[in-house]
Amino acid sequence: MAVYKKISTLAQKFKDRYIAMTTYYEVTIGIPVYNVEKYIRNSLLSALNQDFEGCIEILVVNDNSSDKSMDIVRELQESHPIGQNIHIINHAENLGVGVSRNDILDNAKGRYLFFLDSDDYITSNCIENLYKKAEKYEAEVVYGSVETVNTQGTTIDIGCSYLHQPNAIFNEPDELASFVFQNLHENLRNYVWNTLFNISFIRNNGLRFPEIRFHEDVIFSTDMIPLVTKGVLISDITYYYVIRDHSLSNLQGRSSISIEEIKEFISIYTYVKNKNNSLKDKPYYEARCARSMTQMLYIISGVLKNRKVIKPSLDNKSIKDAMIHPASLKEIINFRKYRIANLAFYSLSILPSWMTVAIITIIAKYKRLL
Repeated sequence: MAVYKKISTLAQKFKDRYIAMTTYYEVTIGIPVYNVEKYIRNSLLSALNQDFEGCIEILVVNDNSSDKSMDIVRELQESHPIGQNIHIINHAENLGVGVSRNDILDNAKGRYLFFLDSDDYITSNCIENLYKKAEKYEAEVVYGSVETVNTQGTTIDIGCSYLHQPNAIFNEPDELASFVFQNLHENLRNYVWNTLFNISFIRNNGLRFPEIRFHEDVIFSTDMIPLVTKGVLISDITYYYVIRDHSLSNLQGRSSISIEEIKEFISIYTYVKNKNNSLKDKPYYEARCARSMTQMLYIISGVLKNRKVIKPSLDNKSIKDAMIHPASLKEIINFRKYRIANLAFYSLSILPSWMTVAIITIIAKYKRLL
């Protein structure tokens, strides 16, 4: 009996593997899952109930959840009319979102890939809208617009106007990046969710997520955007971004913050800043330098606002080092755009560290960041 059961199990695994290898999907929706039992049903149902005529694969990565999240996923896998399109990858330990998303990149069988966070949800026409644009314009990336809501589903304004974007088509190298870095404002989100990617574009360029605890999509977007030659933005809302208290991206209202977490934040945006060194021939280089320095200024302002609860405290020299400009003084003097802004940022890295912190504090208070 035991031998029969073993043979039967192996046969079923072979059958499942064969079906997976031979099934064609237009789109893979990738969902990393870790302890989200309150939200995963709504999120997964929004993916399952798409008004899309093509075939969708839903690839769930169980990052060693310890709650009932995966019970809900398996229940829907069994009960939903297209539950057989849910495929599960299990981690033996909690490895983080970066590793989970790389597993999705490696195992997705769709021509296009869409990332959905397990506590968010999408509109019923999300994939249809994005897919049609991708096919029509042979796009490598298609971005939908985003609505921010609380956990009760009520729309809230978090002050990120770039989540609602214009309709736009980019057909040439550097066009999308030039749009992103047209000025010092955030013009396009650097989150990877609510974006339909041509998976061949991702794989052919060797794009990967870093294995870090949070903001892995910031680094992914930093590497990806300069490579895009065909991109589309649509103004239609296709994604609901759920704002939860005490998420990893929220430093506010916490009684204690680890210095390692702060150093990781600074490290991420140092990578973004230093990416400029490989983009000096780009038309948006000067604006990107100023933008990346502005981003770091906002990160440091957040650090200063929470400095009393960072354990152990962050010293002034570390703050000054974070503000080192990626361009040389000679380069900046020859800038035609944002020369003054870049010179101002450059000066913060050559002043005594206490003075750098004092000036950032003044700027942050003026901008109401403190």
